[in-house]
Amino acid sequence: MPVPLDYTHPDAGTLQIAVSRIAATGGAATDGTLVMNPGGPGESGNQILPVEYPLLPAAVRDRMDVVTFDPRSTGASDPLQCGTDLSAVTSAVPVPAHKGDELPGTPVFAAIPPACAAAAPALTAVTDTVSTARDLDRIRQALGLATISYYGLSYGTVLGTVYASLFPHRVRAMVLDGAVDQFASLAAQATEQAPAAERSLTHLLDACAAGPSCPLGSNPTAFFADLSSSMTAHPLPAPGNGDNTPVTVGDLDTATLFAVSVPGFTPLYDSALVAASHGDGRGLRHLALEFVVDVDGAPLVDAQWAIVCNDSTGHLGPAAAGNLAWTLAARYPRLGGYTVNYNLGGCVTWPDGRRPVTAQRPVDASPVLVIGNTGDPNTPLTGTRHLATAFPHASQLTWVGWGHTWLLSGPSDVCVQAYVSRYLGGGPLPPPGTVCH
Repeated sequence: MPVPLDYTHPDAGTLQIAVSRIAATGGAATDGTLVMNPGGPGESGNQILPVEYPLLPAAVRDRMDVVTFDPRSTGASDPLQCGTDLSAVTSAVPVPAHKGDELPGTPVFAAIPPACAAAAPALTAVTDTVSTARDLDRIRQALGLATISYYGLSYGTVLGTVYASLFPHRVRAMVLDGAVDQFASLAAQATEQAPAAERSLTHLLDACAAGPSCPLGSNPTAFFADLSSSMTAHPLPAPGNGDNTPVTVGDLDTATLFAVSVPGFTPLYDSALVAASHGDGRGLRHLALEFVVDVDGAPLVDAQWAIVCNDSTGHLGPAAAGNLAWTLAARYPRLGGYTVNYNLGGCVTWPDGRRPVTAQRPVDASPVLVIGNTGDPNTPLTGTRHLATAFPHASQLTWVGWGHTWLLSGPSDVCVQAYVSRYLGGGPLPPPGTVCH
């Protein structure tokens, strides 16, 4: 469906938004339409729908049409692709060698804004969440609906909150799963994530040690520390086959955050660590690249950084970002420094956004369900608590588990299933402070 390229200049052309719908399995959408956003930012909703749709509670699939879309500049919706080298991004070293040095990945990240401005200047300028929220309301109109329900994961919680702020009376129900802390700057988000990522890695390594045959040996924590130290001093050879970038500690950290975010990849991750300890970094590079590409292998990084940086202000420069990475690495030595690359690396030379998303408070919104994991390495519970207080009527549901978001990490939990199904079916929110184990 067509939407205005720039809502502030509606005559300046259009772009196309790709939309998908799966009909209610019960034959009639008695509970209306549920629109989903998978997060990223930059991920294709259409491509991941076959993965996420079966994870929804059966009662939701039975009584609701499920709709998703590729947000502007992603997937099949006029994708923003600026030619960024993905291996250069994953291999960007996260922590400076010396205190006071610039963020080591600055040359890689600094190349993205001019490349996007040259490749698609008009599209780059309007790749932001406020515009995407307006696109979402055009989808609602095209469906002929007075209201929609919404399920947003990770960055999808940002999109949902902005939509509820702009169009509060168009929201029937809203589930925000794995909340990004919209009340924190990018630097503060990195600082909040650092201990959460470190705890998740500790859990992964301890779980391996407690298993019957851990491939990382009797002391996985020491194994990881030794490998990280070795790869910091001596990057591994490039994988070859067209990828001529050496495998660095940046790849190790990227692959590690991917593994703790999606626990199903733990066996591949363990194998990649063992191979890297023997000088073969191909497995780590493969997992690191999985974190920065879409389901079809298309690059996410250009659209991702356009959205993040256009949505924010007060970007740290290269020196300040390097100092923050150094500080977090000193406190959380295994994975803390990497959270700077992850949260704000692409913004170190990107201009501040024209329509920043800051401290959204949807005052007229319907009751909202906010879900957070105790062991989420990407979006810690701090963001869940802050987001729940932003709505006039919201309930925080805490799931005790590991991995990023409840839907992707614990969809079989019948406790959360019951609350989500009841709420999306028109029932009440769970009592404040509800915890599902």
